[in-house]
Amino acid sequence: MYRVLIIDDDRAVRYMLKRFKNWEGFGFYIAGEAADGKEGLKRLGEGADAGEEYDLIITDIKMPGMDGIEFMNEVRSLYPDLCVIFLSTHSDFSYAKQGIRMGVFDYMTKPVEQEALCEVLDRAAKHLDDKKQQRIKSEEDKRLLEENLEVFYPKRHEERLVEKLAHGDHTCVEDVREVFKELSAVLKGDYVKMERILGTLFTRISDAIYGPHSWLGTVEKIQSNDAHAASRTPEQMENDFVRRIQGLLDVVRKYELYQSDSIVKKTCEYVLSHVEEDISLEKISQEVHLRSDYVGKLFKKKTGYNFNSYVTKIKMEHAKYLIEAGDYKNYEISEKLGYSSPDYFCRLFKAYAGCTPIEFRRNSYGTPQGVFRTRGFSGFA
Repeated sequence: MYRVLIIDDDRAVRYMLKRFKNWEGFGFYIAGEAADGKEGLKRLGEGADAGEEYDLIITDIKMPGMDGIEFMNEVRSLYPDLCVIFLSTHSDFSYAKQGIRMGVFDYMTKPVEQEALCEVLDRAAKHLDDKKQQRIKSEEDKRLLEENLEVFYPKRHEERLVEKLAHGDHTCVEDVREVFKELSAVLKGDYVKMERILGTLFTRISDAIYGPHSWLGTVEKIQSNDAHAASRTPEQMENDFVRRIQGLLDVVRKYELYQSDSIVKKTCEYVLSHVEEDISLEKISQEVHLRSDYVGKLFKKKTGYNFNSYVTKIKMEHAKYLIEAGDYKNYEISEKLGYSSPDYFCRLFKAYAGCTPIEFRRNSYGTPQGVFRTRGFSGFA
């Protein structure tokens, strides 16, 4: 049975819909109701938290507070697969058309006729049945593929490549070609499966290299491949995988991750752990017991970053995190990052991010998703 949520500020409309006696005949039952969009979102969230998601929403278009169009915008971002039916009057037809452009399944005019409701529910049930079958098939295909991949997954190669990369050993690139050659022989030309295995292999290797260094993802993005196996030759697939592993090796050697006492690594870690303080080469030089001019030149030579540019990059990434957290005003973020002038901070942010802090905040959804959070770094107090 599919769960239905009815949303309408008119209690009489909700009552009339609930009185319809053939919900179960079409495979539905009314699991909840709400008086406006905000309450509807709350009901959806409660259902999701309890593991009892709604399948169909029947909602009025024009309601006080959050109307159907605003509600639909939120639903599409949070629950993209939900089936939604609009209720409207003839005067709301332009809103109904807008809803259809947004992906609403259908709309019905008030007062709702029983015959029209039967027709819509019949089509909605078939639509949900089709989606359910597609989901089951997709999950089954994924399960079979994962089982298949597990048989062929080169675990020993993964461990060897991680070990060599972690030590900055350039011979790991030669090993990559051996991996591809061995997989090609085993998979007998199934390059779709090859693409999945290589993708999993690269993800696990890069996670192993990036994982211990929370600051690394801020300055060095992991390379990815979006091309489909069907559109690439075996040679292109092999060269792409070699290129990505070479990229990881370059990062390891660039930041001297294989050396526990590396000045470059210590400098990067110091900047990240003191991002909300006034950071200078003089302070770092005291930490590493070397002259500040030497540290600056060494950092530039090894990483290609001017030290001050690197500090600004880290601070701007942390600014993104603070903005997305939604707990601070711009001037407070400016102060936390050690900038005496909010205007100066805003200019730096726009130069780095391509938009002002206000624009960035407007485009965020209030959930921290920056590199600090995604790399396992929870921000600073």
